[in-house]
Amino acid sequence: MTHYICKGGCGGSSEEMGVCETDGCANQWEMMEECNCADGKHGKAEVAEVLVVKDSNGTVLQDGDDVVLIKDLPLRGSSTVYKRGTKVTNIKLTDNADEVDCRLGGSALVLRTEFLKKV
Repeated sequence: MTHYICKGGCGGSSEEMGVCETDGCANQWEMMEECNCADGKHGKAEVAEVLVVKDSNGTVLQDGDDVVLIKDLPLRGSSTVYKRGTKVTNIKLTDNADEVDCRLGGSALVLRTEFLKKV
C-alpha cells in the first residue's frame, strides 16, 4: 500500500503526495516521502524501551517510593542544605534514569539517584 510520510519526526502521513503541514515539525512545508510498508511502522521495529531507575545500592525505584538522602545536598542558589538521612516521600520517575522528581521542604526538586537509598 503506497502512502506518504513525513521524515521530520511529527509522524505525519497522507494517502496523497504533498507537503507536511504540521506546526512545529522540522520538515514543515517540505515534500513527504513515499512509503510502501504494509504494517504502518515505516521500517521501524517497535521496541518498547523499559526505563529502569535504580538507587545508589542498585535497588529498583518505582513511582511513589520513599527514599532517604545518603549525602548532605546543598540547594543551588540558596543557603538551604538537605541533610543526610532526610526522608523523601512519593518520588516520581522522569525520562532520565539518573533523576527523580520530588517535593522536599515545600519545594519541587529533581534529585540524582546516586544520592538516594530506597526505604
